[in-house]
Amino acid sequence: MTGLKTAARVLRHQAGHLRSLVTRGRPAVFPSFTAMTLDEDDVALAEDWSARPEAWNDPEPVREFERAFAAWNGSGHARAFLGGRVALSACIDALELGPGAEVIVPGYTCVVVPNAFDFAGVKVVYADIELETYGPDATAVESKITDRTRAVLIQHLYGLVCRDYEAILDLARRRRLFVIEDCAHATGAEYRGVRVGNRGHMGFISTEQSKVFTTIQGGVAITGDPALARRLDAYAERAPFPEAERTRRLLQAVPLNYMRSKSPDRWWRADYAMLRFGRDELVSTTPQEERGERPAHYGRRMPAPLASIGRNQLRKLDFYNRVRRGHAARWHAWCGERGLPEARVIEDSVPVFLRYPTRVERERKRDRRWARREIGVELGVWYVSAVHPVNRPVKDCPRAMEAVATCVNLPTLLGERYGDGGIGE
Repeated sequence: MTGLKTAARVLRHQAGHLRSLVTRGRPAVFPSFTAMTLDEDDVALAEDWSARPEAWNDPEPVREFERAFAAWNGSGHARAFLGGRVALSACIDALELGPGAEVIVPGYTCVVVPNAFDFAGVKVVYADIELETYGPDATAVESKITDRTRAVLIQHLYGLVCRDYEAILDLARRRRLFVIEDCAHATGAEYRGVRVGNRGHMGFISTEQSKVFTTIQGGVAITGDPALARRLDAYAERAPFPEAERTRRLLQAVPLNYMRSKSPDRWWRADYAMLRFGRDELVSTTPQEERGERPAHYGRRMPAPLASIGRNQLRKLDFYNRVRRGHAARWHAWCGERGLPEARVIEDSVPVFLRYPTRVERERKRDRRWARREIGVELGVWYVSAVHPVNRPVKDCPRAMEAVATCVNLPTLLGERYGDGGIGE
């Protein structure tokens, strides 16, 4: 019966594609926000690694990826984990933040960020954002500092460099606070010739499937401070590799994500991929994490197969980031023509534009069907709450709540392939 239900769902899905093409004059599928840097070479790597489970916990491919990432990013030191949230936990551990400490976090973030501090016993204090780059507002941050504040988190959201980057770094120096840079959306973005993540005490990036490049799940912690690097190494060496079953399922997610999100034939291959791999798909943020509970699989290192895919992705990343900037320029002009807020690129910065953010009327964020009709794309809705995706209240953050109500995101990769001579070259 389950097989019949699945077959019926696939038939309904394909019939919907046909109606879109024939009767509505619309594409059968729209550009995705997920896994758009995956290519067939990444799928081939995943298939090769799937056949060699005895090598999944080999630390050398992981160290090779870490060294390659540190060199590409201009970072003194890098360690890879099975999630950006785990990389953040490694930063918290290296900075020796714990019970009794407070950290200031933007009141417009993902739930996994405050969770990482909560798991360490650190009190999270939310500060409001600005609405030009959606980063923390320096004045709001300063107003939240107490004698228990030990750190501030700067986020570079949507691939933009935070408007108040320099001001917050200066504030932290004056108040002797640690700075953690959240570069989950901004891998490769630069300010004054230095990649983001390298001006604070520590930084972290995410390689989850919706981020700038992907290992399906993963993240990297970075630092240029030798003492912090030693503590980061100690945390990484204590962290176990994931169980073999989890690694197997993550490897299966590579062809699943490619066929569902990037393949030129995804209008039909997506259904095939779901039939073949969908039952083993792992969610990025679990229900436990949404409730603020630490999952049993939390705190793992990145296994060798994902590190190998990450290294392959890294060599293509400059190309894909150029493509993103090219499409962002078009969205910038589109917003200007319609009187919509344009994303701000601060002076001396080079963004990567994971997504292009703007703000629309509240009703147009709630009902986004207009975007398909008018501009031929799906709209992204990061964020649907101040602590996305859960309804967790934040105090004294009116601009964050305005962004929650009105900010939408436009795609900046439309299906380009590495080396195809497209907009990015």
